[in-house]
Amino acid sequence: MSFQLSILKILAGQPRGRASIEAVKQHLSIYYRSGPEWPARMKRIASRAPQLNIFGQRLIEREAGCWIITDLGRKALETLEQLDRGAMQGLFEREIAQEPDDE
Repeated sequence: MSFQLSILKILAGQPRGRASIEAVKQHLSIYYRSGPEWPARMKRIASRAPQLNIFGQRLIEREAGCWIITDLGRKALETLEQLDRGAMQGLFEREIAQEPDDE
């Protein structure tokens, strides 16, 4: 699912939300070879949507030679990212609360 989430992210960042399949592949290659941060982040966010199916749920449309993120795809991506930010903020706040006070 993290692979599908990466495709949503790539398309959301493209002009008019569309990119050729080749451009998507190039972006994926760069992101997944650039270090562990991207795959870890995508895996974490995707865990919030285990049934994600970008084509079956009509989050992406196919057109000759390109893919286009739909409004529904943008909303789904935004929701997942908000959930992740909220969870990460909660984790950060719990860590701060658990730190011992310096005396």
